[in-house]
Amino acid sequence: PGGHLMRLETRKIALGGVLSALSVTVMLLGGILPFATFVAPALAGLFLWPLKREFSVQTGITAYVAVGFLAFFFVPDKEQSLIFLFLLGFYPMIKEKLDKIHKTVLLLLAKVLLFNGLVFFMYSLILFVFPISEIVQEFATSSFALTIGLVLLSNFVFLLYDFALVRVRLLYEYRLRPLLFGGAR
Repeated sequence: PGGHLMRLETRKIALGGVLSALSVTVMLLGGILPFATFVAPALAGLFLWPLKREFSVQTGITAYVAVGFLAFFFVPDKEQSLIFLFLLGFYPMIKEKLDKIHKTVLLLLAKVLLFNGLVFFMYSLILFVFPISEIVQEFATSSFALTIGLVLLSNFVFLLYDFALVRVRLLYEYRLRPLLFGGAR
């Protein structure tokens, strides 16, 4: 019995290393592809969720901080790194807590407020506190209508991402986890 538990723990530790490395790799590759500014942080955060599932919230958050630190210093696209740090790196780990809100309207409101509050805070830092010239220029040349349209579109895409997280978790729980750990809960 002790050998089985040791192998299971070894698999979990290996999973932690692989998923953290995969998250960093996705962030680095996202810095190369212009359209990946939002996709790379979403995927990188998604890869960290199993660490919370298999170990603890603290392990997941520790991996998030490590990946975020590496991404901030090594990914050329700082906007992408900040999107990971401010929202998409940790959102998959806190989604379960949010989902405990049982009233659908309150749940959606909480998610949209969280998303908009963090995005507003992040872009306030980017535009006014630690200006990133390319982004400041992009905002300066964008019309108000375009900006509002992008905000509405980003809220819709965020809610799609939130919905997709449920499906990915089910895939992990019922397909991948039994392959990795032999069905151990």
